[in-house]
Amino acid sequence: MGTKDRLLRAGVWGGLAAALAGAPTALRAQANPCTRFHPMVDGVEIRGARRVGADVAASVVTVERSSIFRTWLGLARGGFTCLDSADVALDAAAIRDQYASRGFTAAKVTGRLVRHGDRRVRVVYDIAEGSPVTIVRVDVAGLPARGADSALLRRRLVGRPMDDSVVNAVADSVYALVRDAGYARATPPSVTVRSDSARRQGTVGMAFAPGALTYIGRVGIRITPSGRTPILGERAVREAFGVEPGEAFSARRIADGQRALAGLDLYRQVRVDTTTNAGASGAARDTIGLDLTAVEGDRRRIAASAGWGTLDCFRAQARSVEQGIFGLGHRIEFTGRISKIGVAEPFSGLQSLCAPRVRSDPYSQHLNYYAGATLRLRGLPAIRGQVFMPEVTLFSERRSAVGTYEQTTDLGALITSTQAIGKRLQVTTQYQFTDSRTRADRAVSCTQFGLCRLEDVASFLLRTPQHTIVAQLAWNPLLPTDDPQTGYRWQVEARYGHASIGQILPIDFGRFMVEAASYNTVTSWLTAAVHAQVGYVIVPEDRASLLPPSERLYGGGQNTVRGYDQNLLGPGSYIVSAIDTIRGSGGTLYGVARPGVPISRIAPGGGNAMWIANIELRTRRGWPTDLLKWAAFVDVGRVWNTRDVFKVINADARATPGFGVRFVTPLGPFRMDVGYNPNALEAGPAFFIVPAGATSGLGGRPVCVSPGSDDPLRGAGTAPSANSCPATFLPARASSVLSRLTFHFSLGNAF
Repeated sequence: MGTKDRLLRAGVWGGLAAALAGAPTALRAQANPCTRFHPMVDGVEIRGARRVGADVAASVVTVERSSIFRTWLGLARGGFTCLDSADVALDAAAIRDQYASRGFTAAKVTGRLVRHGDRRVRVVYDIAEGSPVTIVRVDVAGLPARGADSALLRRRLVGRPMDDSVVNAVADSVYALVRDAGYARATPPSVTVRSDSARRQGTVGMAFAPGALTYIGRVGIRITPSGRTPILGERAVREAFGVEPGEAFSARRIADGQRALAGLDLYRQVRVDTTTNAGASGAARDTIGLDLTAVEGDRRRIAASAGWGTLDCFRAQARSVEQGIFGLGHRIEFTGRISKIGVAEPFSGLQSLCAPRVRSDPYSQHLNYYAGATLRLRGLPAIRGQVFMPEVTLFSERRSAVGTYEQTTDLGALITSTQAIGKRLQVTTQYQFTDSRTRADRAVSCTQFGLCRLEDVASFLLRTPQHTIVAQLAWNPLLPTDDPQTGYRWQVEARYGHASIGQILPIDFGRFMVEAASYNTVTSWLTAAVHAQVGYVIVPEDRASLLPPSERLYGGGQNTVRGYDQNLLGPGSYIVSAIDTIRGSGGTLYGVARPGVPISRIAPGGGNAMWIANIELRTRRGWPTDLLKWAAFVDVGRVWNTRDVFKVINADARATPGFGVRFVTPLGPFRMDVGYNPNALEAGPAFFIVPAGATSGLGGRPVCVSPGSDDPLRGAGTAPSANSCPATFLPARASSVLSRLTFHFSLGNAF
């Protein structure tokens, strides 16, 4: 490279360096273009807004803060505001008006400036709210008794501040109730308010003009079929709709009927229009006619897909839905899935394309499959305006997990019915039958499923036909996207089951669960959610240990006591990684787990009694963005085994406080909770997995190593003891704060 080239390159690099070095200075030069008399607004703050709320006051403030690029970094980026003192005075007056409209007529608002140098300022609005004008009397005229309860209306307002928005909202709600009660031609109520500022008292007057009671006239049905004939005839559609001529007009009843028809999954559009001159059934009656239009969707849908997975190798699935079978609006759905294609018989010719761990896995040598048919019976009216919708499913399946287990269900049956009774009450009944068998060794059952005790293994590995009947009654059931701020809900469930362990040892059990939750507004920013759950399983005492694991009660996890990991509240087994050995008579070797020995896993055992209580404070508004909400909670509960049903609420409590953050999404809040667990671990049975080959080929089995155990490591035929493993091992727990924190991530609120 010549001297000229080197000089040219040096000049280019030097120019770039100078430009980069001078760029921040140039940016900063224009970061604050405001003047001393009109300084740049660094921030806007509202102080003293307690009963009404800072967000209400902020909604009328016009002065905006400058961007953080200018205020924090000193760069000429983002918007900026040069203050005009007149705007501060106007904002203070607007905040006073806002407070006056909410009953705080004596509120005083002062705007002041806090300077930072010659050309920067922060605007502060100081609010002295004072005492509000309180509603002492509500006069109601013209309100029909079938429309709303005037006494309840008065109780809702008396004692509250004279808030125009609240008064108007109550009036609008009552007006909607009046129209829904059959007074479709009612006019909006006349609302008057009178205030005595000196006595801080006010009265409210509401005058209603409901007009004549309105009835349903002619109900016309128009069906647009997707084939030659409709799936449901006019009579069946009319019965499912449930609104009949001659009954009082109700917008809620019409909406319920429209929702019931849409719930049949037969129509892509259901529309209801009102008409006049409907042909009254009586000359003195005021009637409104209805025209219902139902447009059918596709009657047959078929979908299929295939792919490759690391643990499934090749897999395929297909789904077929047939609508309107038997001409009664019923639906049948066929579903089929297969996996392990390429490694399992009879499609084992593509093993080279499957993962090595799958090719050598003993539980991946048979084809996984699911074949099921679901008949959904639709259009069967059971209660006026509602639709009875039972589902019947028959299936057979085999599933497996690599290196863990293989479970085959030769026949399974599920009959489910969900019936809405009114607007808020829902009844669900279900019958389920399964005939399954599981293939897994004891070491895998212990380490993967926590089934370490002999009685647990018996109920898991042996072929066990099981019948279960469930009845559930729910008031205000929640959807995953729901975030209630007021109201309550409850749920009662009764479950009866009969199982035959190994097809020879029968066991009957009954399980009862009661759950309730209440949601109350604490402040304009906070909602208090309270939740309680109680459960008990009735099972013969001599066979309680054989209760199938799926029917036991568990606690701990993202929706119960959040200071514990999933299902780890209550009885469990400990799998230890080190033991001491003791030589007994005849050379028999026993193992003993010392207190404080390292624990490789805690296996939940469940119980037959439990109770859980939660209280959670949730922010109603997001901060620092509308998408982020916060919560603080205390969870209390207990899971244990008992034979005395009257001691369900008397067990020692385990309390764990915590906090959480919720990210608002269309599917519901994405939730992260952190629970702090100050409680010690409970005593329980301890097991040690004997390494493979350590005892003449008898390795890979769990051995009870609790103090006082008589389960041998080797010697005496190396046969496991017939006795249950004693719950005498007391583990130590780390004392650091971080080790006592439990993190949970999920979608939807905890309750």
